[in-house]
Amino acid sequence: MSDNQTNHTPLSLVRPLTQEERQLAHAAAEEAVMRDIGERPQREHYNQYATHRYPPMVTKLISGLCVVLLLAAFTPSAIRLYVIGSSTFGAAVPYELAMIAVGIATVLTAEVGQVVFSLALATLGTTPSARRLLYASMGIATAIALVGNVQLALPGHVESPFAWLEAIAPPILVLSTAYVLKEQMLEAIELRHANERAYQEAVNDWQRATINPEAHSQWMQFYANALRDALRKSNSRRREVLEGLNTANWRALIYRELQADNWYETPTIPVTPEAADPQTEGGVEAYTVPLALNANGHSGHSVGGE
Repeated sequence: MSDNQTNHTPLSLVRPLTQEERQLAHAAAEEAVMRDIGERPQREHYNQYATHRYPPMVTKLISGLCVVLLLAAFTPSAIRLYVIGSSTFGAAVPYELAMIAVGIATVLTAEVGQVVFSLALATLGTTPSARRLLYASMGIATAIALVGNVQLALPGHVESPFAWLEAIAPPILVLSTAYVLKEQMLEAIELRHANERAYQEAVNDWQRATINPEAHSQWMQFYANALRDALRKSNSRRREVLEGLNTANWRALIYRELQADNWYETPTIPVTPEAADPQTEGGVEAYTVPLALNANGHSGHSVGGE
């Protein structure tokens, strides 16, 4: 027994949809697919996609302590570097403003240079040559800090172990603290990159899904529901007929609507062989051409290039 015979209500009593109504149903199905896919992903929803290895409070605490230690180690070392830089320069150029400027420049070159070159490795050290350059620059800045501190702090205290520590420790601690900050910066960069990559992948998936709603896995279900709603609206005065339809009847009606726009095919007509032209050899073989309408509405075709 066919689907149409599973219910005694004749399907012919259900008025088919017009082309415009089917187009509206198609648009309604596309809107349903868009609602099912959801809205475009928002960047703020992916800010915490990748998580830290440690709780954020621990990371912030370490960063804060590193800053405190950096300032503590920087202070005695910077003072000595300022004094030795300005005095050494003043021996050759005895100008007070120039000596002050060179003293400040010495501090920046040594202490700040250590931090800058160490942190730069986190972002700029992407090639072997760049890393070698940054490591060499960091070594030069550290050497300036060590030599300046030792030369100024040890005279008269060479036999004092604490004097050696007090001279050498600050530059090394500045370098070590900069390394810790560099590692934390690297981790933060990795997390931001992972969050950004997840967001871009979600946006790409959303764009692929929305650019062609008919490629959705549930497209036919959404379209069938839209066609059924359109049929119910179009046949609202035939409520008794609609109430008598079962699932098989609805499937048959939906299939009828799906095939409604595919009824037309370009017909072809046979062309009989024509007599051979006296000035040409052989004849024209028989073939078929599509039937077309002239501007006056009559059918016509061209044969043999006429």
